[in-house]
Amino acid sequence: MKKQTLLNSLILALIITYSLIIMCLGIIQKPLTPNEAQNIYMGRAILSEGILACNDYSTEDNNVAIKGLMCAYAGSVYMAPIVNAIMDGFAGFYLARFVGLILCLLLILLIYLIGNTVYHGKRGIMTAAAFVMLGIPLYLSPAATADALTAFFFGAALWFIESAAKYQTTRGKALVLVSAALALSVAAITNYVVILFVVSVVLYVFFRHRVVAASVFFLLPLFAVLLLYGYFVVLPAWPFLKYPIHFSLTHLDENISIKFNYIYEWLALPYLMATFGMFHKDDGKKASFLMLLSSPAFLIPFISNDIASTHSVVMLFLIFIVPAVAMGVEHMGDLFSSNNRMSFVKPLFITAVLIVIFVFGFQQIKKLQRDCPNLSPAVTFFEENSIPGMIVLADSDFGWPEYLYRYFLESGKRSVRIVPIVRGNDKERGNILAKMGPNYVVVDEYYSNKLSFEQASLEYVARGFTIIKTYQMTLSSGIKNIRIFQKGAL
Repeated sequence: MKKQTLLNSLILALIITYSLIIMCLGIIQKPLTPNEAQNIYMGRAILSEGILACNDYSTEDNNVAIKGLMCAYAGSVYMAPIVNAIMDGFAGFYLARFVGLILCLLLILLIYLIGNTVYHGKRGIMTAAAFVMLGIPLYLSPAATADALTAFFFGAALWFIESAAKYQTTRGKALVLVSAALALSVAAITNYVVILFVVSVVLYVFFRHRVVAASVFFLLPLFAVLLLYGYFVVLPAWPFLKYPIHFSLTHLDENISIKFNYIYEWLALPYLMATFGMFHKDDGKKASFLMLLSSPAFLIPFISNDIASTHSVVMLFLIFIVPAVAMGVEHMGDLFSSNNRMSFVKPLFITAVLIVIFVFGFQQIKKLQRDCPNLSPAVTFFEENSIPGMIVLADSDFGWPEYLYRYFLESGKRSVRIVPIVRGNDKERGNILAKMGPNYVVVDEYYSNKLSFEQASLEYVARGFTIIKTYQMTLSSGIKNIRIFQKGAL
C-alpha cells in the first residue's frame, strides 16, 4: 500500500510539473490578447470609478464606452477583471497570468481528489492525467481572463459535493454542502456560462445525497444567492446582456453548422473515451450519468457567438466528464490486454491510450496558438512613432482590439487616443474620419475575407491615407494581414 501511494504521489508530481512547464511557456510566449486587455481595462475602471451603473452609454468616448462594455460583460466585473487589474498594477499582465497558473494547479489537485473518491473508483491519477492531457485547461488558465477563476470554483463545488458524502453528522454535511453551493455561485457570478451546468450540478447533488440535505443545504442557498445577484446585478444590465443571445438565436441558420463543428472538435475525443466508460464492468452507469450531465455544453452555439465563451464551456465540460474518461481509459486497457495476467500489460495499454489523448490535446493547444491574433508588430510601430495627442483609428472585424492598443499606448508619458470602428461601409468610415481626424489607421483581416479587407484598404487610400507598413499573422485559417495607414503622402 505504501509503495502504491508513493508511486501515485510521484506520478501526480510529474503531472503537476508538466502542467507547470507548459503554462510557464504559455505565459512567456503568448502575446497579450484583446480579451486579456479588455479584462484588465474593466478592472481598472472599477478600481478608479467604483460602483458601475448600467445606462445607455455612448460608444464614441473611450472612457464611457468601457462602461457599456462592462454592462455587456458575461460575468461580474467585480471578480476576475478586478483581480487581473490589481495583479497587472503590481507587475504587468504576466503576474495576472501567473494567478491563473496557480489556480489551474490547484484545480488539477481538486480533479485528482474528485477522481480518487470511492464513488469514482479511486482513479485520481488517470482523471488528473486525462484532464491535463486534453490541452485546453493548460492553454486557457495562464491568462488574464475569467477562465481559471471560474474553473477553479466550479471544480471546488464538485469536490465539496463529493467530500460531503464522507460526513456522517448532519452538521458536517450541511457545512460542506453550503460551501459547495457558495462555490458554484461564485463560479456562476464570475462567468455566466456556468448557468448552463447549474441544473446538471443540482441533479448530481440529489443523486449523491438525500433529498432533504440536498434541498436545504445546497439548493436553497444556491437559489438565494443567484436570485439576489440576478435581481440586483443581472436585471439592470439585461438590455446589454440580452443582445448576444438574441443575435445568436436570430442568426442560427447562418453559422450553426460551423459552430457545432467547432464545439464537436473539442468534445469528440472526451465523449469517445467516456463512451468506452459506459461499458466498464463496475462503473458503466456512472459514466453514462456523467455524460448526460455534461451534455449542456452542446447548447453554447445557440446562445453565444463568442469563441471565448465556447472555450470556457469546454473547460467546464472537461471538469465534469474526466472521471468518465478515466473509466473509459481503464476499460480500453482491459479490452486491449484481453485480461492478460501479466501485470505490466494493462498499464502498458492504458499508457498508450493516454498518449493518444496527449497527442490530441497537444494538437488542440497548437491550434489555439495559431488562432491567437498577434498584434504586437503594430503595437511596436505605434510605440516607436507615437507623438503627444496622436489619434489612431483601429478598424477591425473581431473582438475588442482597441483595448490591446490602449493597454500599451495610453499608459506612461504617451497620450495616444485609440478610436475603434467595427468593419463598416464607406459612409461610416467617412463620418468617423471627418469627426476624429486620426493620424493613423490600423486595419486587420482576422475574420473578414480578402475582398472586405482590400475594399477597406482602397477606401482609406481614396480618402488620402497612405500604406506605410504591412504585417502578417499566421493563423490556422491562413496568413492574415495588418496594414497601417498614415494621413497624407509619405
